[in-house]
Amino acid sequence: MCFALWLEDTDAGFELCNYFWRGKCNERGGIVDMTLSRRFDPDRVKMRRTILTGLILFLAGTTEAQPPAGMVLYLQSNSEIYLLLAEHAANNRGWAGFGGGAREGEATEETAAHKAEEESRGYFDRADLLRRIKGQTPVMDGSFATYFAEVPFVPAQRVINHAPPDSSDAYLERSTFAWIPYSAITKYVKKEIDQSRKYPVDPSFLPAGSETNWFWPIWLGNMRKAHIAKALPWEKD
Repeated sequence: MCFALWLEDTDAGFELCNYFWRGKCNERGGIVDMTLSRRFDPDRVKMRRTILTGLILFLAGTTEAQPPAGMVLYLQSNSEIYLLLAEHAANNRGWAGFGGGAREGEATEETAAHKAEEESRGYFDRADLLRRIKGQTPVMDGSFATYFAEVPFVPAQRVINHAPPDSSDAYLERSTFAWIPYSAITKYVKKEIDQSRKYPVDPSFLPAGSETNWFWPIWLGNMRKAHIAKALPWEKD
């Protein structure tokens, strides 16, 4: 087949196919007669290379992946900040905020909101979360963007018991949930995070049935970036 099939069903595909294959193409850009032209024209070869390079660059640009993003849900009670964290299901990553990869065409803040909705079993509404982070500049840790949303208190058990809107795996990525005081991670984010280490969580903060008792070091690294940048909402002057 002709590389013009990349533009199948377009005039450009038809024209490119005819250009390369002596006009022996059907209207969809496919080859009817596979006899390749034997005429050699250096200028045509150069032009073909230019066209092909342009097509590759164009296609690469239109399929560029959006960066991953996440969200930390928190509330303030008296002088303490509490983070709603969740345990990863079916693996040993441990406890962390919410986040993951983007869907095609999403803005970064939309990715953060949709992941927080999905990973909270659909309990938190993405439209509401988007309103809560409107205008917020995310904290970047490499290509990962972290947002912070202050939410009303809800018992963690209510989130655990919430029936997901459907049975897709996206709503089942987390198992148990807990409100964990920020003071429990302060000592960790003040130092470099060793991503091969397990940073323990005080078991008194964790619900019955949890299978891990440590923070996910990747997430702690995100929090450390926010701490260093003085971007944690409760640490701002």
